[in-house]
Amino acid sequence: MSNNKKSYDGVAKVFDYFRAGDMRRWGPDQLALFKNLHGKVLYIGIGTGQEIVNFPPGLDITAVDMSYEMLKRSQTRAQNYHGKIHRCQMDAQTTGFRDNTFDTVVTVCVLCSVNEPINCLQELKRVLKPDGELVMFEHVLSKNPVYGLILKSMSHITEFMEGTYLDRNTVENAEAAGFNIHSHKNVYLDIVKALVAKPNIG
Repeated sequence: MSNNKKSYDGVAKVFDYFRAGDMRRWGPDQLALFKNLHGKVLYIGIGTGQEIVNFPPGLDITAVDMSYEMLKRSQTRAQNYHGKIHRCQMDAQTTGFRDNTFDTVVTVCVLCSVNEPINCLQELKRVLKPDGELVMFEHVLSKNPVYGLILKSMSHITEFMEGTYLDRNTVENAEAAGFNIHSHKNVYLDIVKALVAKPNIG
């Protein structure tokens, strides 16, 4: 069992309380971003399913998470969704899906917690159709030197406690993994971003 899996299993019972404030603040921006979801969707890191309420109805979603305890707590939200959600326990860095399976892949505050973000993004590109879209709502490292220093300092604590890194260069990592960013919005300063990317097939 990985350290990340252990940490998220451990906080599953109280995860909704920690994220309640963020969900209230981020709701409108997630609604706007998730309008891009279409076709067959891969939802990476469903957690307790808090973001499901912001998804458009009628989608065919495969939702994965490495934490069994998180998946258990997503059941009610998944059942209440007006569409299809199939949930399974899986590591986003090594999924079991075939190449070119999904029209859309969505991540929400996931790329700050995987061990190898570029490898993870390359895996998402593999399972995404060549004309598909990667939709990301992610916590990233600020380019502001003051905020950046604070986030780097905090990351030493969050990495130890829950396996979360606050100093990820997600835009650059996505480009390194073979994506082109074609929609980029700062949701909170330049620390929380709403991004849409397409595979670079050139």
